[in-house]
Amino acid sequence: MILLTTALIITIYSLQQLWVSHSVISTTETLLFLCNISSGLLLVFAATYNIKISRALSHSPTDNEDTFFDFFERKYYRIPNSIITALVIAFISTVIGFIFLREEHPQLVLTSFIIGIVSLLLSMSDSKMTSIIFPNYSPPVPNTKEPVLDSLNIYDDGQKYVLLKSLYKLYFLIIFLLVLLIFGLMYYSVLSGNNQTVSIIGIGVILLISLTIFTSSLKPQKTIKK
Repeated sequence: MILLTTALIITIYSLQQLWVSHSVISTTETLLFLCNISSGLLLVFAATYNIKISRALSHSPTDNEDTFFDFFERKYYRIPNSIITALVIAFISTVIGFIFLREEHPQLVLTSFIIGIVSLLLSMSDSKMTSIIFPNYSPPVPNTKEPVLDSLNIYDDGQKYVLLKSLYKLYFLIIFLLVLLIFGLMYYSVLSGNNQTVSIIGIGVILLISLTIFTSSLKPQKTIKK
């Protein structure tokens, strides 16, 4: 409820500031205001929807219980999608605001940063639906050697297959988009005269690391002879 109230206050504040100063602010400021408002609305939706689902689950019917939970499980994923979208928008707004508006309008940058923090807290907040989807969930042991692999234990075999399939598709999509971005920056450099060499090199390094790690992970593990 505290996070919902915070997100609501930030959204109302951003709307009020945009309404008061819309005629005298720059395009960058307007875009950042709109980003903050969008992020705030997404967080309000996520928090409200989470409360709605939690209340509905507390009155679950005794008959057709599986159908009931399957329905809400499909609905549940709207919450993390909204939070992730708000987090990404807030992150980009914070970076852009810090570059262009940190001196003239630091409160705008601070608002984006606070929205990002609220998004992170919301993403980590527990809900009844989480315990139903992942009944065997337990936080990874501190100082574990493989925290990412340990976190996979919350999934059953069917969920692991769906996750693997999704990540496999996502991996190749990201590789394709990175290559496309490199070509886009190349043409942008030629047509605009703005040198994007550093950006291209940075993306190339990310591309190299991603491909190398993925290829290396497919290598069979060495068997230990007893």
